[in-house]
Amino acid sequence: MFFNRNRNFGSWMEYVEADAPLSWRPSFPRSPIPLPGHVVLRSRDGEVTALSRPGFALPTDRFVQVDQRRRQLSFAPQRIPTAEGQDVTLTFVLTVRVSDPVAFLTAADEPDREVYLAAQIALRELVATKPLAEFIGQRIDLSPVAEAAREAGAAVGVEVLGDVHLKDLSLPHGVAEALSQAEVDKLTAASELERARTEVKITRARMGTAKVLEQNPLLAKIRLLEALPPGTTLELRDRSLDSADQPREPRDRGELDS
Repeated sequence: MFFNRNRNFGSWMEYVEADAPLSWRPSFPRSPIPLPGHVVLRSRDGEVTALSRPGFALPTDRFVQVDQRRRQLSFAPQRIPTAEGQDVTLTFVLTVRVSDPVAFLTAADEPDREVYLAAQIALRELVATKPLAEFIGQRIDLSPVAEAAREAGAAVGVEVLGDVHLKDLSLPHGVAEALSQAEVDKLTAASELERARTEVKITRARMGTAKVLEQNPLLAKIRLLEALPPGTTLELRDRSLDSADQPREPRDRGELDS
């Protein structure tokens, strides 16, 4: 914490961090200039007013600047039982902005907590009515949570923008392991099925080749020659030259009949 000369208030004042609670401060003789995205509120004689532009101020006037920029309202992980009693953990976030600065400062001590609590209760009521199966591989409709947050925010000057954004969903440990194993089994089965299909295709191709070679002896001999390793010696013999009574010598290895 340190001190700084703030031009908006025209006096020596303590510099406050962005996340510090709002506090009323004097600004004499003129009201402060609003920061970008902020609105200046004035408290005079117990009445709080939003100023549209800077003007003269009384010594007893107090001012505060309210941030109206869009911001994220994050929620801690919520561990909630489903309809079967299985706990699921959800983390979500709301996008909000201050729509009514006067109500934001006067309607509740902690307006953000009002919105937080309404959304938290609505989420628990929603999850408690749903079976665990609806949280697996499906998009969860969190519109009831957003509607509850809007109703609570309207009473304290907070506007909820858009829908609830689900950041994380954790299933029970046993269910998560079972889903993981089921996915592994699914991939393994698909791989084995593809391998079996490939083997069937190869077998059919070989059967077709064997049938063609059976019907074409010359082609079979050519394929045999192609299959021989380099350096193989072949002996070719014409049977027509052999006499009928002359015993036929055994053929050497690699001999082909012509």
